[in-house]
Amino acid sequence: MQNQSGDRHNAEQSVLYPCYSNTFTLSNRKIMKKGIFTALFLLAGLAVLYAQKPLTIETGIEKFGNTDCPGIWIDIPETNIETIRSNWVKAIEKGTKSNALKTNDEVTLFGALIKDIYEGPVNVFSKLSGRDSLVRLFVSVELSRDVFTTPDSKEHESMKSFAKNFAKDQYMKVAEDQLSKEEGKLKDFEKQLSSLRKEKEKFEKDIQGANTTISEEEYKIGSVKKEMEVTETTLDAKSTELSTMADGDLKKATQSEVKELQKKKKENMKDISTSESKISKANTLISDSKNGISANLKQQDEVSARIADQKVVVRNFTEKLKNIKSL
Repeated sequence: MQNQSGDRHNAEQSVLYPCYSNTFTLSNRKIMKKGIFTALFLLAGLAVLYAQKPLTIETGIEKFGNTDCPGIWIDIPETNIETIRSNWVKAIEKGTKSNALKTNDEVTLFGALIKDIYEGPVNVFSKLSGRDSLVRLFVSVELSRDVFTTPDSKEHESMKSFAKNFAKDQYMKVAEDQLSKEEGKLKDFEKQLSSLRKEKEKFEKDIQGANTTISEEEYKIGSVKKEMEVTETTLDAKSTELSTMADGDLKKATQSEVKELQKKKKENMKDISTSESKISKANTLISDSKNGISANLKQQDEVSARIADQKVVVRNFTEKLKNIKSL
């Protein structure tokens, strides 16, 4: 943790933070007080999540061994201390053959070659601490034995810039991950809506196909009924004729005709029954498809609302990332 000595009271503090706010409204004025307070609490939580937090820099002094090392503390919001420690080690080791020494919350590197801070090799003393939803990073640079960067010096400002750029990059990665996650949710909702639209199109095609089937089968029934009327008329006539005929070859031939006519009538009735069954199934399909369309449209409305809400979320996180980049 940071030294709480009198030097801290003279600490220089700067906040690099062009923040923005989000406006939320409650459309239903009849919501009970409890519901209103709950909604406001949740919306406040979302505002905190969306809002870009500051990169706060302040001067400080930390003891490493028996040496008081002057430097700066910088706050890196919404980050994990293990991730920051690992990335900080990589940042200060870059271009240097030496390896950083990691002890508890301290990271020290002797002979670091960081051209952005100083032309020659320097010693970097740093500490990390986690606090709520941010990581605090302390940085002190020793230019030569017991000679550290001093406020308002070129090297000190370079050290602040180096630490700030590191913190900014880490925070940007967090915001990029957040944005990517929310964009993924938006794509999932859009895919869901696309699937629902395709499902609705299928229902509509099923209705169209069923109506075509009904028309075709009704036409078949009409044709078969006309044919059956002729068959029944002929059958009646042949049956009457047969009842008055004497035995012989002519009667046998007429009996054969009657049987064929009776067989044809049964086939006609079977064809009508088949067509009526198809019409019944088609009507059932139409009814089911219409019910499906009704449910589908409700789902589309729900998903469309989610998409609209998620677009706002994505826009907020996009703005958050934009603000971080502008630091």
